[in-house]
Amino acid sequence: MSDAFARAFAFMRRADIAGTREEPHPLGVAVFDDEHRLRWDSNYLLVERDPGSADALAAELDLLQGGAGLAHRKAVVPDERVGDRLAPSFEAMGWEVGRTLVMVHGGQTPPVAGADEVREVSPAALRPARTRAILGYPWGTEEVARALLDSKDRIAARMRLRCYARLAGEEPVSWADLYSDGDEAQVEDVATEPAHRGRGLASSVVVRAVQVARSEGASFVFLAADDADWPKELYARLGFVGVGRYVHVTRAG
Repeated sequence: MSDAFARAFAFMRRADIAGTREEPHPLGVAVFDDEHRLRWDSNYLLVERDPGSADALAAELDLLQGGAGLAHRKAVVPDERVGDRLAPSFEAMGWEVGRTLVMVHGGQTPPVAGADEVREVSPAALRPARTRAILGYPWGTEEVARALLDSKDRIAARMRLRCYARLAGEEPVSWADLYSDGDEAQVEDVATEPAHRGRGLASSVVVRAVQVARSEGASFVFLAADDADWPKELYARLGFVGVGRYVHVTRAG
């Protein structure tokens, strides 16, 4: 695990993948958010020690998360080597296996049209558009949307949270969050309304968030991208470099 990856992951543990309480576990740390139980990113087992096998880890998750009354099962494995070894067995059992690529900004961003048109907006202003985006996923429901969006208040209580957006009239059509704490910052939750994609709007929002972070003294700016999806290529063009991956396994209730 590189120093940059460890630093970014530690930040995420305080921000986007934090819960409201933690319990020690033989395999690592059990993370919970009892108020937002449908937010899987705040209810998981952080696997810091090798469980030996996927079957053993799945059994631990049944005991831990089933015992807590959670419908889903989720483990996050920051050691990519361990996660990659377990992944085929979890896939064979029908679990979803994901890999998140952590990308750190290198300090230089290319000129991007429209960055000066990005505006800071309130989380409330983004809530309708973000709700629509969540409902567009197969797993999206009104209850899940409330849990995901309400949890942003928890992040804002731990560090500074700001939202940046491109507008069409008065409506946000592309947006991103910026979490900052001292000289560290994360760009997160980047999205664009389907009808407005392919116009470079997301690039301008991401670049503006980076510019703000840098102007305020952040020396370490990063984001997390799905390693199986195309946005990581966009982020690379905007000056982000991959520094490591972590594996997460999930099973819906």
